[in-house]
Amino acid sequence: MTPRHQASLRPHLRPSALAAILVAGGLIVSGCGEKAPASDAADAIDACTVLTGADVDAVLGSAVGDPLARRHGDETFWLSTCHYQAETGNGILSAGLTLKPHGVADGPLKAYADYETALIAELGDGAALTPVTGIGERAGWQYFGTPVGQLTVFQGPYQLILTASATAGADQLANAKALAERVLQRLNPR
Repeated sequence: MTPRHQASLRPHLRPSALAAILVAGGLIVSGCGEKAPASDAADAIDACTVLTGADVDAVLGSAVGDPLARRHGDETFWLSTCHYQAETGNGILSAGLTLKPHGVADGPLKAYADYETALIAELGDGAALTPVTGIGERAGWQYFGTPVGQLTVFQGPYQLILTASATAGADQLANAKALAERVLQRLNPR
């Protein structure tokens, strides 16, 4: 396949959706709310150790290659990302995880509220999270009207943002939830 054809398989984002994702990313990096004391800092975790290629293969139904992984920060504030991608006959399937400590001393419910308040302040009422039950301590979905939506989950000291392509058997949210369940099992082993 030529590079031109490969580029045509990639999802195209509207400028407004891309702006929303970039602002949300800025909010992730800057954090919200009253910061937790350093002694309450969440352990740094490599996102690719809690979201594996096997997880993505199972949920998306297609073999993915090696992940694109990034880690930023230090022990007091860090951000780890892991992104998988598979080229199929129908286009590109992808899934990813951004993992960071939410850093809010009052816990995940307050962190969720602060995060949503900041999203709305930056992007307007349309950026409000749609509550998602049954996953994490608090979770919300953002659909941008593109092939990229995101599930934000707050669990313990962590904020997780998961993205997943829709497949023939499930939409983006269902696939993101399935991945989140696998990630949370590794974050909270019982």
